[in-house]
Amino acid sequence: MMFHVKHIVVLFFLFPFLSYAQGNFTLKDTPFVVHIPVDEQIQSQLERELSKSGSSKEEKEFFYWVNYLRKNPGLFYTNCVVPFLKQFPEANGKEAKSLEKDLMASPKLTLFSFSPVATGAAKEHCADLALKQNSIGHTSSDGKSFSTRMRIAGLTKCAAENLYTGKGEPLLSLMMLLLDLGLEVPGHRKNLLSPWYNQMGISIQTHRSMKRIVLVQIFTCS
Repeated sequence: MMFHVKHIVVLFFLFPFLSYAQGNFTLKDTPFVVHIPVDEQIQSQLERELSKSGSSKEEKEFFYWVNYLRKNPGLFYTNCVVPFLKQFPEANGKEAKSLEKDLMASPKLTLFSFSPVATGAAKEHCADLALKQNSIGHTSSDGKSFSTRMRIAGLTKCAAENLYTGKGEPLLSLMMLLLDLGLEVPGHRKNLLSPWYNQMGISIQTHRSMKRIVLVQIFTCS
């Protein structure tokens, strides 16, 4: 599995561009499923905001789990991370320990609302990565940088982007982004737990190899 992140804030041009290296990690090939009650508040918001969005089942599920994480990071650790590490002990290293520390210390965060603009930008880049490029990155196949892509999309206040490619299970994808296995800086995690962002767009598409998915997640603020 490969995942890649770029964290960019251009709010009044006061914050620097930050980029993080790509990480690779392999898990045993078994499905990851947790059996916990559905959060009705999150599910209701999901149905209200995404019912006419054209989002796929996998995209809606990923959106649900991200907001489940945001609503109560400590509970997410207990209900999702603990069983994940039990099923995949190969992922239980230093990154898992830092994730436990970060989630247990994190306050409850604002749920992400659906952003049509961020979703449009995510779909465009996801299609480009899935159909035209051999590796994942924040530059388009025609040479547009992340900042250029965001400016063209109209996301000029603040934006950040997480990328993932691998097995197409929404909760597992989120788990890999949170763990940031093999990376010096947990950039995906920082984006997911940032209080700066309150809107999100997501696109999940099948890579042309038909062997993996590509996921593009774009964060922004109102």
